[in-house]
Formats: sequence, C-alpha cells, structure tokens
Amino acid sequence: MFGQNKIVCIAGKNECSIEFVKYISSFIPKKNILILTNKSDKGKDTWQPSLKKFAKKYKYKITSLKDLYVISNLIFISIEYENIINTNNFLSKELFNFHFSLLPKYRGCHTNFFQIFNGEKFSGVTLHKIDNGIDTGPILDQIKFPININSNAFINYYKLMRTSVRLLKKNFKNLVNINYKVRKQILTKGSYYSRKSIDYKKMKYFNLKKINMKNFNRIKAFIFPTFQSPYLNNKKVSDIKFINNNFKITYD
Repeated sequence: MFGQNKIVCIAGKNECSIEFVKYISSFIPKKNILILTNKSDKGKDTWQPSLKKFAKKYKYKITSLKDLYVISNLIFISIEYENIINTNNFLSKELFNFHFSLLPKYRGCHTNFFQIFNGEKFSGVTLHKIDNGIDTGPILDQIKFPININSNAFINYYKLMRTSVRLLKKNFKNLVNINYKVRKQILTKGSYYSRKSIDYKKMKYFNLKKINMKNFNRIKAFIFPTFQSPYLNNKKVSDIKFINNNFKITYD
C-alpha cells in the first residue's frame, strides 16, 4: 500500500479536516493516521462536525503536539489548526499547512473576512510548508477561484473548505513521496492580519443613508450567522445582494 511507511497527522477542525482524513484513509493504513484537534473542539458537533467526535467514532488515534515531535517519518498536515507550531521541535521537516487565502496576501487570521471586506475579486487556498513565521513558508500549490459578487463571508468559507479538499487530493501523493517543488513567498507583495485586527462586536454596526459598493462588501463580510450578523441602521441584516444595479437587503 502506498505510504504505508509514513505516519500522517491531520491537525485542525471542521468539515474540511474530516474530509482530509477520509481521503488519506484510502492510501494510508488507519494505524498510521493520527488526529490532532484544536483545544476548542469539545467532541460535539456544532454548526460544523467535530473532528474529535469523528476520530473517536471511527477509532482514529488522537495525539498531542508533543508526541509528534519525535516521529521522524511524519507528514504533518494542518487544515484550520489554531496553534502556531515551532518547527524546531520536530524531527520531521515535512510539515504543511492549507491556508485560506492566496498567499502571500492575507497571512494570519480572519483571512476569509478580510477578503470579502476588502472587495477582493478572487479567493483561494494555498498549500505551503510550515516555517517559524506566520504563514510565511514556501508555496507548493494554490487553487484560485472568483468570488461571486453576492458571496458573503459564510458562503465563501464553505467554498474555501471545499477548495482545500480539492487541493489536498491534487497534492497528497507528492507530499507523501516528498516529490514536490516550492517557491519562496515575496512577503512585500502580501499582507498580514493579527487576531486582534478586527472587533466583530463593535464593527458590525452600519449607519448609512445610502449604500455604495464599498459598504456593500463590508456588510457582506459580517454575514456569518453562526457567529455574527451585521446591523444596518439598527436593523439586523440576514443577507444583502447586488441585483440589476440595485442593493437588495433582507432583514431578520
């Protein structure tokens, strides 16, 4: 079986991480697959399925970050994993991340939000090696897609998850075989956002007499019903669309 001499760890959360596990299970023996969950994963399904619950149900081994350090034949794959890792702690150098932006743009946090907020025409997912910077490692591959004018943050996040699975399927065998090429990121052409770069509670309120395209994009960025909805002139917005050169607003 391909990859049977490798240990593969999937670290992360949400539906995309579970799809990663399902896919690699076609190639890697279950005993060689490890799961590293986020601290926020309590083992219960919420608006997204729990990776921890999935791992327990199907008897995949849940590991700790420290236990991964000593595995020399490790392929570490991060997909929405919340912790920054120190690569110096690992024996393996095959450490990869699937990042929800077209690096070097939108390194760091809130990547989906800021792409919509800033009115980007394209989004995508980047596969890169992990180094000791924040999303600064060399790039292996990217999949780019256009952002529909009426895609809000919630819609775009689901597309990012689906795209990450496509990117994994395209590259997984090359990762395991260590048969890939990388290109260095030109960080001066990119952007970075920290965890503290947005205050959702304060910034989701809009008082506007007239909506323009800039405000349209900013309102869309706050439409993520699981976490927050924007308010326009003190009314809760469930959706906003641009149709026939007019802004169509749906209120809760």
